Amino acid sequence: MSITSLTTPDSTIAQPHRPGQAASGRSPERTGHNPAPHPEKMRGLRLVAVWVGLTAGSWAVLGGAGYGLYTVVSSLLP
Repeated sequence: MSITSLTTPDSTIAQPHRPGQAASGRSPERTGHNPAPHPEKMRGLRLVAVWVGLTAGSWAVLGGAGYGLYTVVSSLLP
């Protein structure tokens, strides 16, 4: 008996009709699995401010790491 004979093909497994719908056909309210509400998207000036802050922070980390490497190398050299 091979291992492939023990598994079933994917087509025989019941799939939900829509995302979030239970495979048994019950509505999501009855099963207790309500779809999560979508978070509000950031737009406009707030999004630009977040991107500028993340960019500045990443450059600060990169600069700090570079300066740290510079000081280590310069202390090892005569």
